[in-house]
Amino acid sequence: MTSICEQLRNNDPELRELRLTESPEAYAASMSDLIEALSSNTVVDYIRLDRDFLPCMDENYMEDFFSTIGALPALTEAHIWHASVPVKVLADFLKNANKIEFLEFGCLDLQGTAEDFAIISKAIENHPTLTGFNLTDFCLNDDSIVMDDFIKALSTIPNLEKVKIEVTRRRRVSLVGSVAASQPVKVIVRGLALASLISAPKMNELTLNRLALDLDDFEALAEAIKTAPSIKALALPHCGLNDESADHIAKAIGLNQSLEKLDLSCNSLTDEGCIVIATALADNRSIKMLRLWGNVKISNAGFDALAEMLQQNVALERIPLMAPAAYKNKIDAETMKSRTGISHAA
Repeated sequence: MTSICEQLRNNDPELRELRLTESPEAYAASMSDLIEALSSNTVVDYIRLDRDFLPCMDENYMEDFFSTIGALPALTEAHIWHASVPVKVLADFLKNANKIEFLEFGCLDLQGTAEDFAIISKAIENHPTLTGFNLTDFCLNDDSIVMDDFIKALSTIPNLEKVKIEVTRRRRVSLVGSVAASQPVKVIVRGLALASLISAPKMNELTLNRLALDLDDFEALAEAIKTAPSIKALALPHCGLNDESADHIAKAIGLNQSLEKLDLSCNSLTDEGCIVIATALADNRSIKMLRLWGNVKISNAGFDALAEMLQQNVALERIPLMAPAAYKNKIDAETMKSRTGISHAA
């Protein structure tokens, strides 16, 4: 049986997609051998690192390994998962990965200082080919680090269309140990930095999940939404949106003409916030989906406002939310008219 190292050296066309999920010893006699084989490859265009591979890697090889996979000349997509990783080695990867189009960092405990984050911010700034970037289920080893510069660097990428930033619920014991895993997760990203992403010229889809945002942050986001040139899908689940901040978001969506999907699920909206959102959507002609699922304090007054709004709105096709059957059926009946093209006045 041909080893992965031999396939890599021989540029086997059947190994365009490289998935490394077991410990490094399962693929090569040594990390040096695997790195050498990767350095000669010209066909691998997809790579996924997951499960045991990175946690079992000797940290002394990590810098060379990430530099090498970043330099793969055909690489266009990479998924780097499940590890405690120094930010500096990810920066090394990015400096070399100048043809990559989609990049996902998932379930990572990011290790580094503010200076290290400045390095990775510089590495991703104005990236020439990146169109999609996910930073999902992540945490930082230093909760005092502010990620604003990294987010702003993302906004400078000329072709970036889709971004997902998702903080983890809790650290994983398998990565950081039981003591660190018991500590609350905190990631600092401010609204002005996030607003720069919404305003990016080609930003089409933005998901921000489990960010601890305050009123000032939502005000900044709202100002960006008003004039965002390309945004079509915006998701803000678990971000602390309340009735006061919903007022700013409502005014913004009343002015935006490109947004088609808005996810405000699992926040702290009550009837007051729901009514404000519904009022803003009465004359909206672009939003087709409004997700309010998990806002458990919305009750009859909020449901009535949504149903009344749908008598006038002709664009909304779906409103996923938690509501009694009578209200849900009424709202679903109205949105069905939009889906089937039936006049609401009929």
